[in-house]
Amino acid sequence: MVLLLIGFTITAPASDTQKADYWETQQDGRRITGKVIDENGETLIGVSVMVKGTNMGIVTDVDGNYVLNNVPENATLVFSFVGMSSQEILVGNQTNINVTMKEESIGLEEVVAIGYGTRRKVNLTGSVASVTSKDLEKRSVTQSSLLLQGKMSGISVRQSSGNPAENNASLLIRGQNTFSGAGNSPLVLVDGIESSIDAVNPGDIESVSILKDAASAAIYGSKAANGVILVQTKKGVTGRPVVSYNAYLGKGSPTMLPEMVNSWEYATALNEASVNSGGNPLYTEDQIQKFKSGADPINYPNFDHMNYVFGSGSGMENKHDLSVRGGTQGTQYLVSAGYFNQQGLIKKNSEDQYNLRLNLDTKLRDNLTFSAKLSGLATNNKRPMAYDGTMGGIIRGAMRNSNAILGVYPDGYYGRNESIHPEADLESKNFIKANGHSFYSNAEMGWNISKDLKLTGQVGYTYGNSENITFRAKYNVTPDYNVSPNYLRNTWSKSNALTMQTFAEYTKSINNHDIHLLGGISGQTYYYKYIMAYRDQFPNNELYEINVGATANGQEGGGASRSRLASYFGRLNYGYMDKYLVEVNFRYDGSSRFPGKSRWGLFPSFSAAWRISEEQFFKQSVPWMNNFKLRASWGELGNQSIGDYPYQDLIYLGHNYPFGNTYTAGAAVTTIANKGITWETTRITDVGLDMSFIDNKLSVTADYFIKNTMDILYNVSVSGILGASPSASNAGTVQNKGWDFDIAYNNTIGDFNYGISALFSVVHNKVTKLANIERDINRGLFVGYPIGSAYGYTSSGLFVNDQEVQSAPTQPFQFLANAGGIKYVDISGPEGVPDGIVNSSYDRTIIGQPLPITTYGFTFTGGYKNFDFNFLLQGEGGRKAMITIDHFFPLDNNGNIQRDAFENRWTQANPDPNAKYPKLILTSTDFYLANPVDYWFRNATFLRLKNVQIGYSLPKEIVNKISLNRLRIYITGENLFTLTNYYKNWDPEMSTGGSNRFYPLTRLYAVGVNIDF
Repeated sequence: MVLLLIGFTITAPASDTQKADYWETQQDGRRITGKVIDENGETLIGVSVMVKGTNMGIVTDVDGNYVLNNVPENATLVFSFVGMSSQEILVGNQTNINVTMKEESIGLEEVVAIGYGTRRKVNLTGSVASVTSKDLEKRSVTQSSLLLQGKMSGISVRQSSGNPAENNASLLIRGQNTFSGAGNSPLVLVDGIESSIDAVNPGDIESVSILKDAASAAIYGSKAANGVILVQTKKGVTGRPVVSYNAYLGKGSPTMLPEMVNSWEYATALNEASVNSGGNPLYTEDQIQKFKSGADPINYPNFDHMNYVFGSGSGMENKHDLSVRGGTQGTQYLVSAGYFNQQGLIKKNSEDQYNLRLNLDTKLRDNLTFSAKLSGLATNNKRPMAYDGTMGGIIRGAMRNSNAILGVYPDGYYGRNESIHPEADLESKNFIKANGHSFYSNAEMGWNISKDLKLTGQVGYTYGNSENITFRAKYNVTPDYNVSPNYLRNTWSKSNALTMQTFAEYTKSINNHDIHLLGGISGQTYYYKYIMAYRDQFPNNELYEINVGATANGQEGGGASRSRLASYFGRLNYGYMDKYLVEVNFRYDGSSRFPGKSRWGLFPSFSAAWRISEEQFFKQSVPWMNNFKLRASWGELGNQSIGDYPYQDLIYLGHNYPFGNTYTAGAAVTTIANKGITWETTRITDVGLDMSFIDNKLSVTADYFIKNTMDILYNVSVSGILGASPSASNAGTVQNKGWDFDIAYNNTIGDFNYGISALFSVVHNKVTKLANIERDINRGLFVGYPIGSAYGYTSSGLFVNDQEVQSAPTQPFQFLANAGGIKYVDISGPEGVPDGIVNSSYDRTIIGQPLPITTYGFTFTGGYKNFDFNFLLQGEGGRKAMITIDHFFPLDNNGNIQRDAFENRWTQANPDPNAKYPKLILTSTDFYLANPVDYWFRNATFLRLKNVQIGYSLPKEIVNKISLNRLRIYITGENLFTLTNYYKNWDPEMSTGGSNRFYPLTRLYAVGVNIDF
């Protein structure tokens, strides 16, 4: 038989005689059978049974049975299972070996995924955090990225929107590394192939590992600067098929929603602001009373636009997952299918997801294995759209329009504030649709050449395509005002990536010395293409295909990009008596995104660990400590995500030139290419310790790290005389340093078992170099401060009276310089000391902390007989921010006012210098956004009850009678309550920027069921 392994052609031995030359353990082995159960007599599925020191092994089937062939008499079998103490049993003359696994509170022998393989957790030298399906299955979430919230230290998981199309989480591992277009997202590998964690159905995940330091991530080289997330999907089992069905049905509502004042309160506030701004009242007392009485709801309404919009959707969601796992001793399979539907808080806003997966593992020969993994994801998203082409326009309008403006008239027309009319937009035939399809494939073949040497070849291919449709209809808002013309914009895109890699592993144990070598090559190709078409003036709102629209204003566009990456990588592990551990990694990457002289980069790492608890003197003096390990690591990682070929000289069309009296089409070089551009490099130093106590019931892990990212891409400003813009150069440096802490305790008392775990992370981020300048105000970059820092004025409360204004420094905005206005502070002047004048040149400083400094989580799990319970607290601290949505501030450009601002404003009757809101005045559009002051910045620290779940499993004697193996029902809640001092009714985790303005996170109540057949 000929085995092709990506670049290598190897002839595998076909006869038993030839095999003996390669694998000496086949000379006179025996057949070993057995069954594995737990302490309660329950069979354990998926227990790993390995011949120690070799790659030979199997997992137990659905009945807990296993069969191993060709096992030598002198062999030792190793039985391991997540959450159980590993056992080693000498075969000797035995042919049947039954094992009872005992629960281990802390899984020191647990095997976790690392780069290109696995490692016993106790023998790790780098900083790796891991979580298994047992820990993840308690959450009812829409996206797999949300499963990681509050589960592991060192990773920040933030959900910024409740929009069904955008409710995934952003992931940061140990801080924000760069401010360039390279981005800060970690590399995600699904079963070894680059993909997205949200492309995996949460129910298909077996485990997730986070590679946090360079020692663990350097083997992924130029793509690992932001950390690496390894996702392992579930596999099949040996034995009769196990059919599982999991489902839940839930109802969502906003976690927090801004409350606006009633119409009569709005009229009162507007009168007050008008007088305070030097004008006259805009409403009479009689009109205010008419608003309050409700007798004339057409002319004097009290219409709540926010509740109309965010109460228009049902908020219902349901999820169904069906899987089948089974197989023979030679072949195991997993087939799963999933469907998820979420209805948004706003009507016409929904998401449908369809998942399909096949995982197949087979043994072609005793020393030859093959696995294939195929999965597909289809998504359909729908959103309503405002006249401005975004759903955020509807949200903006609902917030800006006061309750004194009627939303919907009995005759079918709508109220509006200038060009703002959210109800008309929501009820129109406007829409945004996005349809996406992605395909993932992964084939792997492994050949155990001998008991010490294994060769693996892997091919992965991912493909994605999407269609985005934006249609604005033509519709009437009032009898004399309409939205026109109607238009349609279609954008189609597709992408694919091909990965081919081969690596060899050599494992050898000689006396007390353990050596593991790994080396390989990898090649990756990426391709992306898009095309766009636009037309307007469609004959009606029912026909919205491109060819129906008028051609006069038609537009089209498109583009494509391709890049390649070639790599060589390797790793050496050495251990002596499981006490002294050393690991060396390297990766040598070449990227087509860089010019030839800087195309290749070397990324090494070194790490070592000392298991002091294995020393005899330690065992005698500290017998109650089961594990005590010190770790240290250093390494470099890269970031090659700089766009495609920025070093090339490009000529741009569309630059027309006059020749005499004729305007002639032309082209120009608008950007000066940088021929010396190279990688962004991240250098990480990490020191850590791992401890466990009290029969491994209590564990503590702590890490201190310093991470410096150098050669960050930055566009240096130059004089306009140059006539062109320079491309980015490697001119910036950022530092992240901090701590990770994890603590866990597990115990069993009779029928009651419980687990408590807590995590806490601290990250201090700052820009340490920015070309030859100290600050870039527009981009929020300041040397010595975090990326994205807010820059503005400082204040010392509010003016109590006009006399205080007279004695204060000259204020920058005279219309605010009166009683009840913000008191701006004179920081400095031309001579470096306060000069009695507050202005933008000398009196602005850093006033906002954009990134959380701390993240934390606390989990409690428990079980009593057939009941189980789980709750998760999660939060972050240290961030100081202001709301960035337009028209947030009271009466901003004829806008609305929130109840919190109305009830806590400065007034003559209550001249509190520390009031939460200043005196009401009329301001121009987004005045405070354009001129930030620390008065508006609030502490965004929060603690959230993220999840509570209570379940009950029917007794086995009952479920067996109805031909089931398991039946569990549960109730669960997500985002149940939040403790914070942020702006009232504003979720501190929610984003308030961008075209969507904001979309509240969802508080979910659901009931679910888990059934195994």
